[in-house]
Amino acid sequence: MTLTTITPADSANVEVKKTVKRDELMEIEKHWQADWKESRLFEVDVPESDDLTTDELHAKYPKWMGTIPYPYMNGPLHLGHGFSISKIEFATGWERLKGKRALFPFGFHVTGMPIKASADKIANELAMFGPNFELPQEIEDDCEALSEKVEDMSVDVTPKAGANFKSKKTKAVAKSGGAKYQFQILQAQGISNEEIAKFADTQHWLEYYPPIAMADINALGCKVDWRRAFLTTDHNPYYDSFARWQFQRLLDNKKIKFGKRYTIWSAKDAQPCMDHDRQSGEGVNPQEYTGIKLEILEWSEHGSQTASAIPELAGKRIFLVAATLRPETMYGQTNCFVGTKLEYGFYLSNKADEVFVVSERAARNMAFQELSPENGKVVKLGTISGQAIIGSKVNAPLSEYKGGVYVLPMENVLATKGTGVVTSVPSDSPDDYAALRDLKKKPEYYGIDPKWVEDFNPIAVLSTEAYGEMSAPTLCEKLKINSQKDRVQLAEAKEAAYKEGFYSGTMSIGDFKGLAVQVAKQMVRAQLIESGDAVGYAEPEGLVMSRSGDECVVAKCDQWYIDYGEESWKALTKKCLAQMNTYGDDTRAQFEAKLDWLNEWACVRSFGLGSKVPWDESFVIESLSDSTIYMSYYTISHLLHRSLDGSEIGPLGVTADDMDYSAWDYVLLGKDLPSGHSKAAELAELRRSYLYWYPLDNRSSAKDLVQNHLTFFMYNHTALFPEREWPRSVRINGHLLLNSEKMSKSTGNSLSLREACDRYGADATRLALAVAGDSMEDANFEEPIANAEILRLHTLKEWVTDALEALAASEKTPSEETRINSVALCPASAPYTTLDRVFNAKLDMYTLATGAAYEAMMYREAIINGLYEFLALRDWYRETSAATGMHPTLLRKWISRQVIHLCPVAPHWCEHVWRTLMGNTTSILNARWPTDLPADADHALLSAGEYMMKLVKSVRDAEASLQRRSKKKGSKEAQAGEFNPSEPKTLDIFVASSFPQWQEDVISVLKECFDAATSTFDDKAIQAALGQRGLLKNKKAMPFAQVTKKRISLLGPAAFDRALTFAEIDVLSALLPYMSNNMGYSRVNIVDLGNADELGSALATVAESAVPGEPGILVAKA
Repeated sequence: MTLTTITPADSANVEVKKTVKRDELMEIEKHWQADWKESRLFEVDVPESDDLTTDELHAKYPKWMGTIPYPYMNGPLHLGHGFSISKIEFATGWERLKGKRALFPFGFHVTGMPIKASADKIANELAMFGPNFELPQEIEDDCEALSEKVEDMSVDVTPKAGANFKSKKTKAVAKSGGAKYQFQILQAQGISNEEIAKFADTQHWLEYYPPIAMADINALGCKVDWRRAFLTTDHNPYYDSFARWQFQRLLDNKKIKFGKRYTIWSAKDAQPCMDHDRQSGEGVNPQEYTGIKLEILEWSEHGSQTASAIPELAGKRIFLVAATLRPETMYGQTNCFVGTKLEYGFYLSNKADEVFVVSERAARNMAFQELSPENGKVVKLGTISGQAIIGSKVNAPLSEYKGGVYVLPMENVLATKGTGVVTSVPSDSPDDYAALRDLKKKPEYYGIDPKWVEDFNPIAVLSTEAYGEMSAPTLCEKLKINSQKDRVQLAEAKEAAYKEGFYSGTMSIGDFKGLAVQVAKQMVRAQLIESGDAVGYAEPEGLVMSRSGDECVVAKCDQWYIDYGEESWKALTKKCLAQMNTYGDDTRAQFEAKLDWLNEWACVRSFGLGSKVPWDESFVIESLSDSTIYMSYYTISHLLHRSLDGSEIGPLGVTADDMDYSAWDYVLLGKDLPSGHSKAAELAELRRSYLYWYPLDNRSSAKDLVQNHLTFFMYNHTALFPEREWPRSVRINGHLLLNSEKMSKSTGNSLSLREACDRYGADATRLALAVAGDSMEDANFEEPIANAEILRLHTLKEWVTDALEALAASEKTPSEETRINSVALCPASAPYTTLDRVFNAKLDMYTLATGAAYEAMMYREAIINGLYEFLALRDWYRETSAATGMHPTLLRKWISRQVIHLCPVAPHWCEHVWRTLMGNTTSILNARWPTDLPADADHALLSAGEYMMKLVKSVRDAEASLQRRSKKKGSKEAQAGEFNPSEPKTLDIFVASSFPQWQEDVISVLKECFDAATSTFDDKAIQAALGQRGLLKNKKAMPFAQVTKKRISLLGPAAFDRALTFAEIDVLSALLPYMSNNMGYSRVNIVDLGNADELGSALATVAESAVPGEPGILVAKA
């Protein structure tokens, strides 16, 4: 089944033009949602059975629990949330069909800075503009200009239909729709000014958005047990107690540590800025460098003039500071580079007599790393252009050129990476080698004195097996790099040189000669820093903007951090990953890569919403650290409280104060309770519930959380829980596009979850989400598909209504044919025909394929097999059996299977058919997957079915070919008169009982030349054997051999056996009524060539082409 892909132009302004059918389906959805809520269908509890152990309970009452990361409550849910939700929602439906108690709990995240920052903005805007948010004219004009600017920058060019385009906007602009102020974002959601004023209080955010999210999720028809819902932070005292307990136990287990370390830092907020606190730059980490101090020995003339004009530099030692990732190569420095168009500053360092020359961005980072006179303060003494520094001589620590090296110009030196100063090691850096070579070739062109480069040549620093002692020159020659302008090849060479040098290099020079580079790197770095010739320096890997609008830096500060990456803990987490089902090698590879480089993570902040750190309440736990094991909290939350904020105590009467650390230790870790605990019996119920539901069976999320949350999730489970309670699987999906474009409010290409449900209804939206995609590649929600599903569901509902009416009539007269509208049934007492048996086999095949797809969480495949192909199968059966009618038993089976297939994805429609139309008294959501399925499909009958379909197509093709030829002047067909398929016509089908001898001989040769151990053919031996047997004279032999080889490669040695698995004559006989009645043949003649009399020349020519399974066909005018 092929789904039509639409282009952005095709899908613009998609509308539901006729809403009668949609409205009818939506009324059905509302009815059943109300029914499910009233019957508490999704509230799932531990079975009542006191005498069973947990393992016995699981064996008797199997369970399944799946979760997604709880959404952040600073706005309504968008369709991307709906896509992530759908993965677990569909899985929950599938697990229920398998007979499990399937639990889908849901919570809401409010920890961190986003809500606090937004509330502060509203408070500021109230003060600026008043309660009606009336903008002064100049600001309003500014906002309009901003809107126009956003429109201008939305795409590179106006895209053609189907063309890709790339948004230039930041994540924040995309989300805000170009609004400049926070109140405008809220106004765009239809919120009144009076209501907006309340958002100045963070509490209002927590009360406003969660109920809306719950209503939207219910509108989608999700199977959520809302009793278990909660808010994070100390807003809910139960969850607060849980988070604090988790942190205390991590500290006790030495997983949380304290010390100076680099972290992404917001100077404006004066605290670490972790992923969820960022407006942009999520996943960006500190990049650590070694800052090489290159002391000025002799200024260039221009540089001397600039420096002497700054009196504060008098008596100071001045250093260019170059950031390098390869300190071990500093023995090979031949020069250093600066950008001629860049501006540098003279910045006072943490030593009173030392001044650093670096970019302003680097100086700002250094100020937070104890490299300036006062932490967080930049002391700038003056500026100097890069051009003025060219020609200055500097001391290069460790370099073999002891008299100093020169500062030279280099193209593409960036002020946004490193310090703006690049030290040059041309033996091991292809970029440096290419630049130095250019300068040597054309000193006049680059405006340098030849003596600055002519005596400075690459020095052997390290040796590698692949590239010897001069990796950069070797790679430049190998990749044909002619100049520093060859950026693509240089990037390739740089990666190759670094990898080879680091992983297999050995030092050729210096104090650590003979040591592996991996060992020597840190030793050289430590030596340089200890001697005062270098400093540690770090900066963000890329641009990071806090939600407060601050460009973040890297700070070195005392802080609490989780020691991710510690070797023994990493090994345990890798074991957890190895045991998990990741539903694909790509997902596993991403986790493995993340585990290899994830390290310490700052886990507290100074302010924002959250739970206070147990041992220091001046800090709160950051948002990615209080959300790693909360899936375990779902197992008992409904027993603790019955409101989001925990204000309504749960059925056990356990208060938040009762849940002290000893209580959590007992409930979640199984440790002994203090004797005489007043809530021992109630806590035992909590423990029982936890043990039943844990471990978590599936965690589903978008791919961007692999780099943080999902990896933290595994780490924390291995730190706190026994192995049997580690998570069992994780399913990763891509992000969701809308009509092939990235969702963005500023471009108008956005759709909230509620808007989708209101526009298309729940089931059509769910179906469009299901077929949007399942891989880690971005999925695509196509509105025309959602629209089409409305018609499909409505049409199918109407047809099933007719079919069930026909089945009811057939039950009353089982020995008679029944016809109601488009539904024709044979007598119920009739035996199965070949057509019936083929239909039944294909019906089972699609059910097996649908179940396998659901099990693999491949919902697109489930819908293709379980709906689209299943409908096509019905159409084929209805058409081919039109003369005799469909068998009532098989039609009833098809309807039941169709409803079961669709149940996880379109439950409202299925519930309506199951209960309203079919008359079942219990919910389809309590039904079971068919138990009468064969272990495998009936391949003999499936082959017969494929034969039937292929034959019909061949006949249709033959008709079309004859019609074309009969229109061609001068042809013999034209002389007989133009062929018209609608006029009387005849069909001769020639059936062969054996294959031609030459084909059997070719097969024999192929068998002799096939190696079963390696599944390969000896082509030379095949050629020789065919020649020896005279088979090469037959022009058909080699093409036949090639086709057969491909079939063997695909299907294995069993494909050598070409014997049919069905009786060809019988199958053709079953098709006779269809060919006569539906295809319009006045005569259909089946000729068994094994028993046929001598044929005329015309018939003999057609018959000669027949082989078993591929009959000869002759279509003619009657």
